[in-house]
Amino acid sequence: MSAGLPGDSAVGEAVRPAGSGDRRAGPWGVAAVGFVVVLGVALRVHSPSALWLDEAISVNISGLPLREVPAALRRDGAPPLYALVLWGWERVVGTSTTEVRWLSSLLGVAALPAAALAGARLAGRSGAVAALLLLAASPFAAYYSTEARMYSLVILLVLCGFLALDGYLRRPGAVRGVLVGLTTAALALTHYWSLFLLAVVGGGLLASAWQARSRPPARAVGWMAAGGVLFLPWLPSFLYQVAHTGTPWGAPAGFTAVLSTVVVWAGGGSRPSTLVLTAVLLLLAGLGAAAVSASGSRVELDLRGRPPGRALALAVGATLALALAVGRFTGAAFDARYTSVVLPLFLLVAAVGVARLPRAIGTPVLAVAVVSGTASAVPDVYVEHKTQAAAVADALRAQALPGDVVVYCPDQLGPATSRLLPGSLRQEVYPTGGSPERVDWVDYAQRNVGADPEAYGRDLSARAGGSAVWLVFHTHYRTYEGQCEALAGTLTALRGDPLPLVEPDGRYFESAHLVGWAPLRAPGP
Repeated sequence: MSAGLPGDSAVGEAVRPAGSGDRRAGPWGVAAVGFVVVLGVALRVHSPSALWLDEAISVNISGLPLREVPAALRRDGAPPLYALVLWGWERVVGTSTTEVRWLSSLLGVAALPAAALAGARLAGRSGAVAALLLLAASPFAAYYSTEARMYSLVILLVLCGFLALDGYLRRPGAVRGVLVGLTTAALALTHYWSLFLLAVVGGGLLASAWQARSRPPARAVGWMAAGGVLFLPWLPSFLYQVAHTGTPWGAPAGFTAVLSTVVVWAGGGSRPSTLVLTAVLLLLAGLGAAAVSASGSRVELDLRGRPPGRALALAVGATLALALAVGRFTGAAFDARYTSVVLPLFLLVAAVGVARLPRAIGTPVLAVAVVSGTASAVPDVYVEHKTQAAAVADALRAQALPGDVVVYCPDQLGPATSRLLPGSLRQEVYPTGGSPERVDWVDYAQRNVGADPEAYGRDLSARAGGSAVWLVFHTHYRTYEGQCEALAGTLTALRGDPLPLVEPDGRYFESAHLVGWAPLRAPGP
């Protein structure tokens, strides 16, 4: 969706410089576009990594009986739409790692034609091609299309929301209004950061209605509010989550996170391809928001911004600023994957920037963006693994015997590894001793602060008795400072020196130690 500003809904406005034309691409151009799209689809359909924490939690919640899913989500802190869609998907397609990720792959592929249609609305054929290619080669979009989480759904819904709102502002009507309301509700029920975008869009539409004395933007807000009625059944769970779950695993970010977010969108890290794509995207977004005309080596800018890119750029910037400000006030953590709610709008601004340029300049710049994006996306998807859980599980399957106890410290290491182990092992999490399949985020920090690793270790060793104890742990998790080390020390004092099997590997986003203690010896005569 885009914030409404006077004139910005006239997305049919020609954005190419006079005389540049919007000619059809030749056969080689069509072939090049097709190749990039095919490559973009290929980047979205497979990842060699095991499910990491968040994915495993999603799959485990969706594996519950339908009546139990809302209660599990209430303690998890997530909204319900993706979990419910995944619930149905698992029962039709399957629950293997590949099968559950295919849902996100399908949604990620579906976003490509939606981006092309949105780009066409904004800048004609040139905008359509640019939006399609920028999203197809986006490292961020490709990565989250291979993850069993809601982010590819968010990207698709934002594009659909933009199309629905633009269609309503062009030709107001009940059917288009209903589409605006449905996409509003779907976004709010998919990821809570969508609420920041919806607030910005609603505010922009009301400002536009007041300034231009125009009714359609105000009526669009009414349809958005009507769609919000569908959120009301979930409202009690949302308020409970706000009060009790939160994000105890991380800290809020400063406003410099806006710039670092663009780096993450470009693939993250310091690879040359990432740095090139970051620079190109910022350049194109600046042109899309403010360029008036371009010819030869000359570009004329209007610092007040120019439609249609101005409204999109304001929506992106205001949403990020609002989200970061609320995070600083409430202490909520920031993670770049949350910004999937504005990534498609940012790419649309960049697509407008491509269309602002003469073809002789815009085509090479777009080609640089596509090549550098693909160069970052390929290692992100096919080389870098999300979790070390598979290596830990392999070591346990080779060494552990039926009846052995596996304990996870913190509990956040449990969901990814436990699903890969046989049911003959007894598995639990520190400090609650509960099941490792999910994480109970309710009052999480307070619970962990009050934990006693020494007492837990003594009880664990006694309960394990003549079975070995295996500890999957890491020392760098918030709210567990020193506790996993203390637990390991207690087990060592009771059972002797441990056998180290796996050390944390920095190549993984989620890594862990694995150590084991031999069974207690039976007392002699």
